[in-house]
Amino acid sequence: MTSSIKPKSGLTFSLVTVMLLVAGSVTFSAEIPQPQAAQDERLNGQRNDPPPPGAANFEDCADLYAVLYWTNTVQDGVFPIKPESSTDHFDVYCDMTTDGGGWTVIQRRFEGRLNFDRRWSDYKTGFGRVEGEHWLGLDKIHNLTSQNSYELYVELQDWEGNFAHAKYGTFSIGDESTDYTLNIGGYSGDAGDSIMGHHNSKKFSARDVDNDRSSAHCAQYLSGGWWYAGCGYSALNGPYYQPEDYHGTDTGFGVFWYHWKGGYYSLKATKMMVRPQNFIRKL
Repeated sequence: MTSSIKPKSGLTFSLVTVMLLVAGSVTFSAEIPQPQAAQDERLNGQRNDPPPPGAANFEDCADLYAVLYWTNTVQDGVFPIKPESSTDHFDVYCDMTTDGGGWTVIQRRFEGRLNFDRRWSDYKTGFGRVEGEHWLGLDKIHNLTSQNSYELYVELQDWEGNFAHAKYGTFSIGDESTDYTLNIGGYSGDAGDSIMGHHNSKKFSARDVDNDRSSAHCAQYLSGGWWYAGCGYSALNGPYYQPEDYHGTDTGFGVFWYHWKGGYYSLKATKMMVRPQNFIRKL
């Protein structure tokens, strides 16, 4: 299985988009790559600059995929989207190659430079850079998954170069009034189900908001926000360890997916991404 968890070497595009529908014609353009310093300063929030041409035309990466396919420019990259219920457009990373493409990435880790032990407000709005490690934001994930019926793809990588995935035919989260309650079902894949069976219907917790069903305050105990029960079989936002720093039970829990590598194996890379169930695959 091939993977695109880690950004490809070479140029990083802040925008590799967009289309303008004018008299039935399509114009496709790519923005010039920005300096790394500028990328580091741009956090994963709402954009304040004027929207690029056509940004409001795309509700997610699947919506954009058809344009890239039509113009023979299918590639992974950063694109602006505006879900149906969003008040503004925002950048997302689109995975256009895994399992037929059209995926909007909502979480990605691969090097451990970004701290995921965050407060509720950070998990609500999002943090990191969409070009690299990031959490898209619970409000954005809700807006995405409330406009259609979505599926979820979880890609995992260990330190020995192996990959596994868990795919769920149903995925959505509620809004903040529900504490972003998780709705997930329909598992398939080779990683084992480490979220549907135990975390479905659970509320989100962060280090300063305890919504789990345990006395342990799982988000503090496992050092990362997640849909905890008591506490659970997965924690993809847990502390990131390099191999030389991780010693199983002596170290504690890291980034884990129990039914693939067990609770005391901290993963090298993770990626979570969503796509409409009715997406037409072009392999």
